[in-house]
Amino acid sequence: MAAAGQAAPDTVELVAMFVRPRARGRGVGEALIGAVIGWARERDAACVHLWVTETNKPARRLYERCGFSVTAERQPLPSNPALGEIGMIRPLDLGT
Repeated sequence: MAAAGQAAPDTVELVAMFVRPRARGRGVGEALIGAVIGWARERDAACVHLWVTETNKPARRLYERCGFSVTAERQPLPSNPALGEIGMIRPLDLGT
């Protein structure tokens, strides 16, 4: 499951993503991100942005494999302000 929305004319925000544990490691996450990137390109967005919990190392590695880079953005996790989130961005001029 992935959810995204157009945050600004040039930016699509990947707001949620979940892969059932038994399906992880089988390319499902990459396929979901690919679908969001395709959707963003259809809308002429320049980038896809997301927030990831600092402690979620598997998700961060997935996003990095898919071309996302860490930004300087930081914020408390809305559902648990004791945890932090980091911003990540992926320009859409990378070809895939």
